[in-house]
This record gives sequence, structure tokens and C-alpha cells, in this order.
Amino acid sequence: MTSSAKEQRDRLSRVGEALQSSVAVPTDTFITDDIPLLLTKLSRIPAKRKGKGKTDEGKG
Repeated sequence: MTSSAKEQRDRLSRVGEALQSSVAVPTDTFITDDIPLLLTKLSRIPAKRKGKGKTDEGKG
């Protein structure tokens, strides 16, 4: 590993540590309870089939 690559990796590591120490990760119940519910509801929506519906092709 070149010294330049090592310096970049070290700098990125320091930036990551600074961000982690200055930005609090949200842990309230709104986030922790609603995301699983949202994912469950989204999983019940049927996938859109290709070839159905409008597309941008052919416009012009």
C-alpha cells in the first residue's frame, strides 16, 4: 500500500469517527416501530410486471 493510499484510508477513518461522535443515531420508538411495519405493508404490494403499463419508449 502506498503512503498516499494509507493517508487517504487514515483520513477517511478519522472523518468517520468524527461523524459518529457528532451525529447521534436516532433510537426513538417512531423509527424502531414504524420501519418494520412499513416493510411488512410494502411486501404485500404485488410486483409490477414488465410489459404492462405506460413507458417512455415511443414518445417523441
